[in-house]
Amino acid sequence: MEHLTSRTVFHDIELKSGERDEFDGAAILPDSEWEESAHVTPEPDLAVLHVDSDEEWDTDLEDEGKAPPHKYISEDQARQVYLAACRQLGIVPATCFVRGIDTDTLNLSYQGLGPLGTRAVATGLVMDRVSSRLLLAGNFIGTDGIRHVGEMLKENEYLTYVDLSENDLETYAAEVIAGVFKENDNIIALKLSGNQFKDKDAEHFAAILTIGPVFKNGQYTGLKKLDMSHNNFGDIGAEILGKAIDSNETLQELNLAWNQIRRSGIHHLAKGLAENNSLRVFNLSGNGVDNAGAECLGRALTSNRYLTDLSLNSNRIGLEGVAMLFTSIGKNEALKIIRLTNNPITIQGPMAALTLIQKSETSVLEQIEIADACVPREFYAMLEDVQRARPLFTVHIGGFMNSRDMCKVAEKKAQEGWAKDPVLVFVHFIESRNIKVLDLFKQVDTDKSCTLSKQELVSCLGKLDCPLNEKQLSHLIDVFDVDNSGEIDVEEFIDGFARHKRRFSKYANGSSGSRGSSATSASSSRPPSQPVNTPDSTVKRSRLMEEKLHTLLVPENKNLLDVPLLRTNPEVTSDELPGNFILPIPRAATVS
Repeated sequence: MEHLTSRTVFHDIELKSGERDEFDGAAILPDSEWEESAHVTPEPDLAVLHVDSDEEWDTDLEDEGKAPPHKYISEDQARQVYLAACRQLGIVPATCFVRGIDTDTLNLSYQGLGPLGTRAVATGLVMDRVSSRLLLAGNFIGTDGIRHVGEMLKENEYLTYVDLSENDLETYAAEVIAGVFKENDNIIALKLSGNQFKDKDAEHFAAILTIGPVFKNGQYTGLKKLDMSHNNFGDIGAEILGKAIDSNETLQELNLAWNQIRRSGIHHLAKGLAENNSLRVFNLSGNGVDNAGAECLGRALTSNRYLTDLSLNSNRIGLEGVAMLFTSIGKNEALKIIRLTNNPITIQGPMAALTLIQKSETSVLEQIEIADACVPREFYAMLEDVQRARPLFTVHIGGFMNSRDMCKVAEKKAQEGWAKDPVLVFVHFIESRNIKVLDLFKQVDTDKSCTLSKQELVSCLGKLDCPLNEKQLSHLIDVFDVDNSGEIDVEEFIDGFARHKRRFSKYANGSSGSRGSSATSASSSRPPSQPVNTPDSTVKRSRLMEEKLHTLLVPENKNLLDVPLLRTNPEVTSDELPGNFILPIPRAATVS
């Protein structure tokens, strides 16, 4: 397994005799499209799987300088190859691989594979043609592991999405991955987040981005999604990537969030963005984009006609940068979403952005996200004016200047939270009409069987105009029916209602318990029967409690004045008390 290719993958895997029998003449499946076009005769049978050298693989096609046909195996055979590789390497097979090899997505993330486990996985996937998505995030695959993954990706033509994030791959991996794309043009999405890549590694990824599209099987191939967030790219790496973006024709999504790109690097990325005609989504969150960087990006947006989603969260953009950025967005005809959360834009930032969008006649912007911004009340009036002209326009904000606005939004969010849950809708329906749970049960239980069937619920709640359809009522029964009998008895109904009533109360409390209204609503939300605590009332209740306790301690045949209060004589012992008095016993106390 030193070189994992379709011709040598079995050379040093020792299969048991029973497993060898499974790999008969149909063990390796030829590529039908290749055979039809090249008219290749099938390869010999079992002997090709267990040769000790490459001599027996020589064919007339190879002599003519043509590539041999690609061979594939079934998912069951790929599973057997993986298990055989694990035995030879002395490692425990990963259950996720054994169970997931016959699915479209093979998720092996955070399984602790290490270099040896990764080598076994690569061996099993060399000739697999079922899985199209491979997730290997967080497996510490190391230098040896990425080498075997690279050799596998050069051979496997069915994998289109590869996730190698959080593996601390560094420079060697960048070189290996660049070599893969020179031979395999089927990968369209690559995730390399959190791998400690530096500026010098940007050359390898720039080489990937400069590979042009190839028309194959009725469509153009090439990398379309690249995630290199949470790495260590700086201004030098950004300059290299910016030049590659300028000439790229395939990439649609690029994520460079949480790197170390500052003003100079942003300038070069903006230059590349201005000339690019394929990028649709660009994420620069968590870098050093300041007002000057926002101005560079704004100039790029005046030239770019394809970018639709721009994320600039957690940067250094102030009010001046917002003004310059949205001035350019007003001239752009493609951008629909912009994210500016966690930037020092002040409370005037959202107002300035909205004003510039309101004046624009060409902008197609539909969403502004500033999740931590505080806005004045005038902002809502302006937003309503903009939304009348642009019905699809929305603004996501997270701050408020007064408690009234905060309460309104909190109530709206709470209602959105429980309105999607049929059980909570049912609870709200019963509570809003002040219907007692037991009375409702008796009313629904028309056959007096002490159980509620689906037909009874549909019939009775329909008469009460309950806003639940038949499918939602079926879900309600499934939730309340703890013993899975198909019907709800009295105990299940009452207990289930009480349990979900507590869930619903969390939404209600969350909407009314905001910081701005907590002080004013404390007294109004108190039940009428509960007295308000004042100094005079506290003294009166304390005195009443002492007198009540004094009364309990008074013997039946003694005068009230003959027994001192415990408050004035706290050192009274049990020997000094009369024998025929009553002692109050706490409810949870144990009498021995």
